[in-house]
Amino acid sequence: MRKMYVDTEEVSKDWGVSKPKAYKMIKELNERMLKSNPNLIVIADNINRKFYEENCYG
Repeated sequence: MRKMYVDTEEVSKDWGVSKPKAYKMIKELNERMLKSNPNLIVIADNINRKFYEENCYG
């Protein structure tokens, strides 16, 4: 069963970047997600899997 959220470990592995860069990517995606729906709750260092996959893989 896949987790509901993607963490910095998974982002760094998917994109071949360092963990600090993965953190920045997640932060940017969370900000983008909040712009589209300000009522959402975000968890630091994690991004919703569905939003991540839609925005990073099309």
